[in-house]
Amino acid sequence: MIRFAIFFLALLAGAAPAFAVTNWIAEQTPETITWEGTEGNGNRFSGRCTAFIADIAFDAEALDASSVTVVIDMMSCLTGEKQKDEYLPAEGWFNVADYPKAVFEAKTFRHDGGNRYLAEGTLTLRGNTHPVTLPFALDIDGGKAHVTGETVLNRLDFGVGAGQLASPDVAAPEVTVRIDLTATKS
Repeated sequence: MIRFAIFFLALLAGAAPAFAVTNWIAEQTPETITWEGTEGNGNRFSGRCTAFIADIAFDAEALDASSVTVVIDMMSCLTGEKQKDEYLPAEGWFNVADYPKAVFEAKTFRHDGGNRYLAEGTLTLRGNTHPVTLPFALDIDGGKAHVTGETVLNRLDFGVGAGQLASPDVAAPEVTVRIDLTATKS
């Protein structure tokens, strides 16, 4: 479910003319897409999604022509804790056998002052598609861009941990997804 983030997560701006949108190549690092949840006992846990493909065409001077699509390999979404990593791909959680990918797509961007922007798009996870807004900060230095953002998803909206697993005694419904992306102009 953290995929959303994903995305969501890879939004960049460039210094190109308004009619030309800058394309970006995202660096894949273990910290690019991360998430944090809470167990039923109140303990916090975190995970990361390390395998994704990002198609980024973003320019601060051409927000109406900008777009981002991030496809996340759900098998790469792990916590580093053996027990959790055994059940996350299972049917009750990410159901990777039936839904191996999560997709965040954004085609609407708004400037929110300074280096702050909003990406409005959709996240498809476990076959469920819902709107997602990702606030993000963008810093560009020459041909490099750095994007950081954070949003909160409700895992139950996407069917993650449905049925008996939906109880807050198992895990809180809210999951915080964070993006920390570096990209290079292509």
